[in-house]
Amino acid sequence: MRQLINSIFSDGPVRGFLQSQLAGPGAQYESLSQFMGQLRGFFAQNLATAMKDATIGGLDDDVIDQARRLARFEADFQKDSQRYQFQGKANPAAVFWPNPDHPRQPISLHDTLPMIENLGLIDKATPIGSAGSCFAAEIAYYLQDHGYNYVVTEFDEKDGPKPEASARWGIIFNTPSIKQLAEKAFGERTMPKLIEHHAGGNYWQDPFRENIPYLSIDELEADRKRHILACRKALETCKVFFITLGLNECWEYRPDGAVASRSPKSMLHYALFRHRVLSVDENVAELQRFLDVVRAHNPEMTLIVTVSPVPFMATGLGDESHVIAANAHSKAVLRAAAETFVRANERVHYFPSYEMVMHCLEDPWESDQRHVRRDAVEKIMKLFEKTYVIDAGGPS
Repeated sequence: MRQLINSIFSDGPVRGFLQSQLAGPGAQYESLSQFMGQLRGFFAQNLATAMKDATIGGLDDDVIDQARRLARFEADFQKDSQRYQFQGKANPAAVFWPNPDHPRQPISLHDTLPMIENLGLIDKATPIGSAGSCFAAEIAYYLQDHGYNYVVTEFDEKDGPKPEASARWGIIFNTPSIKQLAEKAFGERTMPKLIEHHAGGNYWQDPFRENIPYLSIDELEADRKRHILACRKALETCKVFFITLGLNECWEYRPDGAVASRSPKSMLHYALFRHRVLSVDENVAELQRFLDVVRAHNPEMTLIVTVSPVPFMATGLGDESHVIAANAHSKAVLRAAAETFVRANERVHYFPSYEMVMHCLEDPWESDQRHVRRDAVEKIMKLFEKTYVIDAGGPS
């Protein structure tokens, strides 16, 4: 009991007294509950005496402080002692890994929805937007196809049959590009005015807006101001915004540190950019900057963060790491960054689409073994609805 007293209370007269009276030689207790009752009794008696005898402002600070410590300990102990109990949990199946061979509660991973409860954040009228990787485009398509109020402030049919994002900011794989999206929208940053020719698609593009095609350099230049206004309008309008994190590798523009979403398309741009691998802390900082800038203009925005399950097409670390190992590192870094970021902010939620694909779907991949099948996306978005959509229900 001496160790327990030392772990609960700070050094001082109260701890010394408790050690001598409650944990001295010969002190025995039938249970932890009996010992805790003795501690409560001590503070109940001494706090009453202190209140009775003290002049105004003269309460015994040590008694008050140690009583608070006991209360905090009991609250933490109560929570810790029940962490692995499924009774009382919003989703009792959330505690233990699914086991189809369990003798009493068999459940397969493929029948599991990795969620806790319905948060009731969205209905069909809620303005919702998204940005991120190719998986984010699948989310955008689903929301549009199923009657949600998906915000679109900028679209051109050259991009595809329907918008894949709320504005024409292009496919976004890394967190610095997400941060830059907010900074340029609200005048916090002026992006470099670069242009590159995409030989594969035979079009011109801004390297900071991957996959947004222009027929000429003049057309691209004429569209820059309108694009920034469209970005701002989208981020000001959305009440819920969905971002997917794709890669922790990126290409940084040497002159000012701006980051492109993909690798350069010409030798000149390879000379202007350098390859970087982002740490957990760097990713967290980029996400926090995005949120801080947006909420300065749209304080009511709720952010939903997920990690894209789509693996690397290629790694820039091929001299030292196989693409499979590099991809595993990338997803681990992004998942850790997402968790840290979510825990540090209110109204920021993590959606486990990555976990759904990697564990809960039996056959999620297209024939290229990289992209997620459309029917798998449907199942993932059903989880989205059950988690966030009002009256969509809980686990089933």
